[in-house]
Amino acid sequence: MSRGFSLIELLIVIAIIGLFAFLSFEVLQQQESTAKAYTVEKLREAFADTIPSDRELICIDKCTKCFISNTKQGSAQESSSNLKEIKAYILDANDNPEQIEFGRLDDHPICLRFRYYANGSNTQIILETEGKFFYIPSYFGEVEAFESLDTASDKWIEDAKLASDRGNYY
Repeated sequence: MSRGFSLIELLIVIAIIGLFAFLSFEVLQQQESTAKAYTVEKLREAFADTIPSDRELICIDKCTKCFISNTKQGSAQESSSNLKEIKAYILDANDNPEQIEFGRLDDHPICLRFRYYANGSNTQIILETEGKFFYIPSYFGEVEAFESLDTASDKWIEDAKLASDRGNYY
């Protein structure tokens, strides 16, 4: 007389297979996210494709090496970068562009720090590379390229006025 598997044994086997599938999927997803090379135009989209969490991109040594850190877990992964000779700007209290100095990381100069938050917002910043200025809004809108720092700053100011206009943005 042959005896089949009990329901408990089948459930245990299914749970083990499911666990292995989940872990292998997670590893594949992490490998895929580190394989992408970051560009200014696709900076925000690169983070939007990942699992929602607060993340920070830190690039060092003239943006030849970049690291993605998960701020909640405290872990960092190295990533490739197509970012070259970047200068970063924000607007000061008088709406004048001011170049950002990010300091150093383990005695390496930081050329870029970009935060992406779980709610879909990110660092509002203007990046200069290869003679173009890219305005990256904090939440709404697409990354836009401009020929001068002044026009990129004007777009920043325009977005700030729209956002503070008590609902007329929509």
